[in-house]
Amino acid sequence: MIEKEDLLLEDITSSLQGTISEASAKNKDPSHLASIQIPKGDYFVQLLTIPKNGRILLFSTDRVRLLYAGKRNRPMFILEEDSILVLREKLEIYYNTNNIQEVAKLMARSTKSSRLEISKEVKVSFFSMKQPG
Repeated sequence: MIEKEDLLLEDITSSLQGTISEASAKNKDPSHLASIQIPKGDYFVQLLTIPKNGRILLFSTDRVRLLYAGKRNRPMFILEEDSILVLREKLEIYYNTNNIQEVAKLMARSTKSSRLEISKEVKVSFFSMKQPG
């Protein structure tokens, strides 16, 4: 359950996006996933893009809560052509929707050649919060 006090979280969107872009650019091996470990904590995340041909593994060894701060039912992740995003281990994702059946489909927008994998250890939950304006 997300409490009102939790809404004062750090927004890591730009730093995480920079790390994803840098790791994608460095990784030239199509069979290798660039691993990005998120430090323990609770964070706001807006839109994250996995670049064309990017292969990214997001994980944490300690509990990490990512609260999607974007508009309801808009993607949290965009996967460009031939990209892969794997979410593993102790991640908890809280996605802004009121439609629990569609969480996985709404949370990521991808092309036919891209792929999103969410391991069983990752907790995906929904919450509903209208954005002002």
